Amino acid sequence: MNTWTTAARDELERYFARLGPWLKATGADPAEVIEDLREHLRRELENEQLKAVTEADVRRVLGKIGAPEPELPSEPPQEAGAPSGSTRKEPLPPRPGYSLFLFGVALPLVTLILELTTGMCAAVFFDPLPTLGHVLLVALVPLANWLAWESLRKGRGNRVLWLAWLNALAVGVAAFYSVLYLPLMVPGLFAMIVYGWGLLPWSPMISLVAGLLLRRHLRRLAGTSGVPRLPAGWKGLLAAWGVILVLGLPDWATRVGLDLAASPEPATRQRGLGVLRSVGSEEAMLRACYGRTRNAANMDLVGLVLTGGRDVPPQTARRIYYRVKGRPFNGVPPPRVRTARGAFAELEDWTWDVDQAGEAVGGRIKGLHLRSSRLDAVADASAAWSYTEWILEFENTGSRQREARAQVLLPPGGVVSRLTLWVNGEEREAAFAGRSHTRQAYENIVRQRQDPVLVSTAGPDRVLVQCFPVPPNGGLMKIRIGITAPLLLPDAEAGLYLWPRFVERNFSIPENLHHTAWLEANNARAVTCEALRAETVKEGVQAARGELSDADLDPARSRVRLERSGGPLAFWTRDPRTLGDDIVEQGLLWTNRPPASRVVFAVDASVGMSDELPAVAEAIRNLPADIGADVILAGDEPVRLGVAEREGAPLSHEELARRVERARCLGGQDNLPALVRAWDLASESPGGVVVWIHAPQPAELSPADALRQRYDRRPGGPRIDAIQTRPGPNELLEALDGLAGVQSIPRLSALRDDLGSLLGRLTQGVRFIEFARRRRSGEGLRLEEAGRTGNHIARLWAKDEIDRLREKRETGAAIRLAGEFQLVTPVSGAVVLESQAQFEAAGLTPVDPQTVPAIPEPGTRALLVLGVAVLFLRRHR
Repeated sequence: MNTWTTAARDELERYFARLGPWLKATGADPAEVIEDLREHLRRELENEQLKAVTEADVRRVLGKIGAPEPELPSEPPQEAGAPSGSTRKEPLPPRPGYSLFLFGVALPLVTLILELTTGMCAAVFFDPLPTLGHVLLVALVPLANWLAWESLRKGRGNRVLWLAWLNALAVGVAAFYSVLYLPLMVPGLFAMIVYGWGLLPWSPMISLVAGLLLRRHLRRLAGTSGVPRLPAGWKGLLAAWGVILVLGLPDWATRVGLDLAASPEPATRQRGLGVLRSVGSEEAMLRACYGRTRNAANMDLVGLVLTGGRDVPPQTARRIYYRVKGRPFNGVPPPRVRTARGAFAELEDWTWDVDQAGEAVGGRIKGLHLRSSRLDAVADASAAWSYTEWILEFENTGSRQREARAQVLLPPGGVVSRLTLWVNGEEREAAFAGRSHTRQAYENIVRQRQDPVLVSTAGPDRVLVQCFPVPPNGGLMKIRIGITAPLLLPDAEAGLYLWPRFVERNFSIPENLHHTAWLEANNARAVTCEALRAETVKEGVQAARGELSDADLDPARSRVRLERSGGPLAFWTRDPRTLGDDIVEQGLLWTNRPPASRVVFAVDASVGMSDELPAVAEAIRNLPADIGADVILAGDEPVRLGVAEREGAPLSHEELARRVERARCLGGQDNLPALVRAWDLASESPGGVVVWIHAPQPAELSPADALRQRYDRRPGGPRIDAIQTRPGPNELLEALDGLAGVQSIPRLSALRDDLGSLLGRLTQGVRFIEFARRRRSGEGLRLEEAGRTGNHIARLWAKDEIDRLREKRETGAAIRLAGEFQLVTPVSGAVVLESQAQFEAAGLTPVDPQTVPAIPEPGTRALLVLGVAVLFLRRHR
């Protein structure tokens, strides 16, 4: 048996009093209907086994059984003589209309779904939903509004307390996003007026208003349900903003850290790096590396509040990323952009490429990949030269034209001597001219969205390759790069050939793609290669062929050893520029180098060196006792390890090695200050050398002027031998390009072995083979005493001569010589344009196809043999 409160009985009687006239007006029997409702209500309440029936229970069960709700009548007149303050029947609060459902539930739900599936705001302006937590918070707004709207429509006062809490949280979330979208509201209003769309930026503000109106309804419902008061709305708002603060802290801290790390003040920069290394978001840093449009930056209210609107440029962000993570930003996948199908499918790519037509490789471009790669090489083992042609085909599955860019590591001492581009199925040769001239022509054509390809140097033995446009939607672009290079001669019996390879690229290489490689060597007794199949073509001609993955291009696996046949040590060829007797001759000379008296190690303390420090320490232990040694550690500040902390006396090799092993590697470090200090220490001793051991250097963090000045003032100063631990970009070495005292050591095997071999040569004064090339008149020269070889030794002589002219600052003569021999050097470049008219407009002349080096393909050889046979038969007849 239920116990009814007085308020409950009064509520039921008030309901029946309103219901009777309404039933009578509809033609029904009020007494019969009211009796049925009373009985139905009694059974429902008994089933719920309530100890006390309250006013709210009566309203709830009436709604549950579907009792009709008549229009609220006016208050019945009081009986005569009744006091003016006698019992007054309170009406139920008005129910929320469908407009609140439309703007408080449907609109925010549609906005959330659109942003999740198309990522319009994330791709163009800022990401409002960077984490799953943000998605759940935003989803709370339509959910809380719907629960409140549905309960208010049915008069369910028993839920009013927890609905009020949900409503307060939803209002807090909507208030935050209303502030976040303030900069977009005016453009959205303009779009609604002019184009009829643009409501989405207003969705948070409209949802906020709807939430506040629903809260007013909840407050009225609470008053009629016996709830004394609702929880304060500010509590829910603070709770929502607190959760948003926790979720957004890594991203916001990253923005502040980037702003500090970009400061010109060293102390401020270090604080910024500390913040980023501790709590920085890699996703946010990568987004900064890829850049955004100025309009997007202007719409970022959070950035305006946190950093005063100072947007970190992409180039600066890339340097900071390297300082924090110790690796190049384009060595990892690009940041995720949440987009889907339909009209916004193109946003799935980054819609801007800040590096296009520039001199940096830049970030990876989604949809751009290498479709095929073919490497053909010929070599003369006796004359110790090689020529390689690398045919590359790029495919773009994205929706925009793209520029393919890559930095290529050439064989040691190599130079690009040919460049072609296929235009409408026809192969076009390049024009060779001054570096600035060819780049200007390339940039002009890129602006016209037509087909150019450009190759320019990017440091010792490195070139930057750029081709544009790779057409969208599966379009292809195909180029050929020819490379002339000497063989490495570790001894007189053999030469080493190294394949070119990528060290940085903005396109992907599918895992199933392999480089097809084929090398044929004349005057070779045998060839050996770990990754390729060796075979004998005919007597004196050996070959190595097969398929190589991109990782297999590492010289430790793919280097080819050519056993040289006995023969002359001098070779000659005609000067291809003249028709007279002028020749270029090359000799192989044994040279003695005195041992170094002191070796100063400049050791990179970037995080990528952590696993390499034991090999460095072992190399120091193995130094002869009479060779002085010191170490400058390139950390946030250069640190000298080679002296005792108190006495300042030199340390033993063993103690120095232990200090190297205990060194802490962190982030990416600026190696230039350490190199300068190492050079100064090495210059204190006659015969001092610097060995720079470093990871990739994707950013030039300090100007190289200090080191260049030292070599300008002391050309015979200490030599720097740079040995890089793994493939990757090296902008610092590029900045030092042209300094005769800086040499990049080719990597042939593990660091332990390569470092040991280098130090053995430095400290033991070994003999080694050098190339001596010169141009002279062949008149009266007994050429039969030397072997004749291909024109490639003339190109290598021209490369050496250009370096000598650059040292003497005769840049004009160097550019002319590079053009005559068709070489890409620090003063010259090569560019292919789409048409002859474009060449003429740029003041360039493409080379004659008859003057370029080439590798006859098997089909071409067969055609030549067949052609000769046909001519012979015709002549015989």
